[in-house]
Amino acid sequence: MQILNHESRLSRRELLRSAGAMGLGMAAGLPALAQGAGAADFRLDKQVRIIVAYGAGGASDAIARYVGDAIAQRGGKPVIVENRPGADGNIAAEAVVRAPTDAYNLLVSGSSTHAANATIYKKLAYDPDKDFTPLATMANTPYAMLVNPKRIAQTTAADFLAWARKDGQTLSFASANVGGRIAGERFKQLTRINAVNVPYKSSAQAMTDLIGGQFDYYFCDMLTALPQIKAGTVRALALSSSKRIASLPDVPTVAELGYPDFDVSSWIAIWSARATTPQPVSAALSRWIGEALESPAGQDFLVKKGLVPTPVSPEHLLHLQARDTRDWGRIIIEAGMQQP
Repeated sequence: MQILNHESRLSRRELLRSAGAMGLGMAAGLPALAQGAGAADFRLDKQVRIIVAYGAGGASDAIARYVGDAIAQRGGKPVIVENRPGADGNIAAEAVVRAPTDAYNLLVSGSSTHAANATIYKKLAYDPDKDFTPLATMANTPYAMLVNPKRIAQTTAADFLAWARKDGQTLSFASANVGGRIAGERFKQLTRINAVNVPYKSSAQAMTDLIGGQFDYYFCDMLTALPQIKAGTVRALALSSSKRIASLPDVPTVAELGYPDFDVSSWIAIWSARATTPQPVSAALSRWIGEALESPAGQDFLVKKGLVPTPVSPEHLLHLQARDTRDWGRIIIEAGMQQP
């Protein structure tokens, strides 16, 4: 099917079984599950709209289109992918909540809309819990700490920190999203260096200015970082994740530098709007997304994009939401990131 451009499998089986037991699949206006059939026989009765909280070309956009293709193939209806960037994902989240009933409406976002924003913003136009049904965590997105080798002579993170602490100098670091900002702030807190944030609206803009020598370091998403690292225009000194990643096996983590509590990785996830997507449909979508991403082809897709595979389940997503709302909330308050 065409895409229009405008933790376990057991849990998904249980979701489908419970929905079928309640007879919801036979309700008026819903696509029916054939008696005795499973998700493989489920067909949608209208199109799916996926609204992505970030711009075209990024990791969230890429994975949204990948799972959109899987949904279209399995559900038998077109999938529309729309990008609605801005306001740390709030614009997209509100758009999904307010979307019309002509489609089953899904949100692809992550730890901004469903963890950090509850602390950053005094008021949200959506409720992360009540307005959305969690479908799946789709990938973890670690950040690479990048420097411009023409501006920063140090070739290791340890040497960089020794240099940064000299003479009480104040450095500058870029961020293009909430996760990257939190990684930079947490790095500053733990290493006790002086640094000020330079915010950007997109990873591409921040990368352009890093190459241009406009600031000292940048915790960058892997999709943007990898091509420039391979080209030699930037140098990766450390990773924000708790473990090294396959695409950069020689780059150490910040935790390896003597900061074992440092672990800041964003995650990309997908939710359905409760108001326009009934539970039987959400259950089928969750299963299809899991099948696509847990397949060998899906795992290969993630690794090539610099993403880290993760348990694909609603339960794991709920766990991450609760954990990062709590942990990131503390960092946000300490760093003074709250909006006035």
